Amino acid sequence: MDNLPDDLVCLSRNLLSGIDSLDNLVIRSQTGGGNNRVFILETDGSPKYVMKHYFRHADDPRDRCRAEWTFLEYAMNAGVHCVPKPIKCDPVKGISVFEYIKGQKVSANQLRRDHIIQALDFFEDLNRAKNAPVSRNLLNASESCFSIKDHMDCVNRRIGSLLHIEKESEIDRSAFHFIHDELIPLWERVRTSVLDQESEGTLGIDESLPEKDICISPSDFGFHNALQTDKDAVFFIDFEYAGRDDPVKMICDFFCQPEVPVPHSYLPMFSTRVFKRLDNPQLYCQRLEMLFPVHALKWCCIILNEFLPVGRARRMFANHDINIDEIKHKQLEKARNLYKTVSSMH
Repeated sequence: MDNLPDDLVCLSRNLLSGIDSLDNLVIRSQTGGGNNRVFILETDGSPKYVMKHYFRHADDPRDRCRAEWTFLEYAMNAGVHCVPKPIKCDPVKGISVFEYIKGQKVSANQLRRDHIIQALDFFEDLNRAKNAPVSRNLLNASESCFSIKDHMDCVNRRIGSLLHIEKESEIDRSAFHFIHDELIPLWERVRTSVLDQESEGTLGIDESLPEKDICISPSDFGFHNALQTDKDAVFFIDFEYAGRDDPVKMICDFFCQPEVPVPHSYLPMFSTRVFKRLDNPQLYCQRLEMLFPVHALKWCCIILNEFLPVGRARRMFANHDINIDEIKHKQLEKARNLYKTVSSMH
């Protein structure tokens, strides 16, 4: 075992007790997770389970463990097969065990139309049972948005937090000047544009979406959280932010997440399939066009999380060996690149 704390080893054995043989259990740390500690549990020399130890912080009240567990229970009961099966959970300790999926990460240059179709199929399968009793335990998604104001407030909060970053090092000062001198002026232009468009729209700034139009969202949805098997089937993973949300936000996040960028050429096909089940697809197309720059800017802020105390703590919880200064330089460069994309929209 990878020098794991005794209490974690004991807890993993307790979780699997009565489920599988523990005689040849091996626990290995898996690097690469950005939010939580992840471990591969092997039995008889083969990986069989994934165990996640979720990040918790006094300044971040989100219950990642409960969100992912309730989502996967819902998916299993709804007959969705392209996600890991939930095996066992200890909500008090913040640890869950899931089925291990053997597959490879999908890179941006490997993306094909078939991958996008599988993502759409997954979303549609999730939402077929959204009004059934199996959905009653689902939470609202992290930073869920049910009104135009919710979408705007989400970015306002994130920019407000970034204005309090430390400015002790050169990279911190560079990030602060980028936020203050470039990101905020662009946000003001985007915000003004949204308010101008909404004043002419049919949904008021504070008006909530109709309940029937709220979707079940995987949240943080994209191929950065996917594995492709040797049969070209795509499995989706990591649902700690999942739940009920605006379908427009789900689409924006799918196309704005920067780790495995999805070409925008797929956006019309993707949005058409998502909106076709709604009573007024055209209205949601307009809403998407209006809010897409808002969420692109939100992702600029998300990329800069390592400059905030909670973001740094979460990254170091997941991987003790990372070089934070190196990560900060990379993230600031990513944020600048995404900023240029949003700026070109305005």
